[in-house]
Amino acid sequence: MTREKNRVHHALESCGIKLSSVLSDIFGKSGRYVLNGLLEGRTIDDILKGIKLKRIKKKADEIKEAIKGSLDLTQIFLIRGSLEQMEAIQKRIDELGVEIKARSAHRNADLKIAMSIPGVGFTSASTLLAEIGDITDFKKPEQLAAWAGLVPSVYQSADKLLTGSITKHGSRHIRWILVQVAHVIAGGRNSKLKRFFLRIKSKKGSNVAVVALARKVLCILHHLLMNREMYHEGVISKKIKIDIEKASSSTEIDLEEMIKYIVKAGYEVRKGPSGGG
Repeated sequence: MTREKNRVHHALESCGIKLSSVLSDIFGKSGRYVLNGLLEGRTIDDILKGIKLKRIKKKADEIKEAIKGSLDLTQIFLIRGSLEQMEAIQKRIDELGVEIKARSAHRNADLKIAMSIPGVGFTSASTLLAEIGDITDFKKPEQLAAWAGLVPSVYQSADKLLTGSITKHGSRHIRWILVQVAHVIAGGRNSKLKRFFLRIKSKKGSNVAVVALARKVLCILHHLLMNREMYHEGVISKKIKIDIEKASSSTEIDLEEMIKYIVKAGYEVRKGPSGGG
């Protein structure tokens, strides 16, 4: 769908028509009205007379300014082809949506729990549940995060432990959908999850913050599904910690013991490039 939309944008701009600079979505109701009018060869004044939305009417001068040229026969042919293709794609998307809803009907309760998390809609909720399967297979949220490849690699170099990028183990689909959810939360209204993202971003940058938020959402989902709870903004999720205090009463922990607890928490330990230990 995105590819076809880009083709339409390119065809319009090649003729000096920059509707996207004025209308946020040229494939919405008003955008399609203007686009169809141009394909029919109508004048822009005639097209604007038929627009009913006041917010679009207020942009009449800007729309006229954005349309410097006219569509030639080749571009009209290409744009119509893309629009027809988009309609066919949308029909298929709708059919798949109906099928997914039918197949996930037995998990309506789980879907409602997942969708109570900010940024999680039906598509992302169904994807997460389908990829995870039985949540009870993961006793702890950090185990689920490790299975999804959202924990950093830990490298052993001599007597030091160094963390690297996330392992990217498991399903790429679950990581992709969680990152999309994280982007929605980061760009959404003020919330505890968004403030978490902003704190990480200020220290380590946007990319690291998005991945951290994706992992946090996954861990929250694990807690909610295991406890059969809905997400509430007022509830502060507990941080996942490695309980080193229980590991040893002494102030020092040897390397082997430290590695054991890091692996238990779901992290991956590998030898570093310097070939230590």
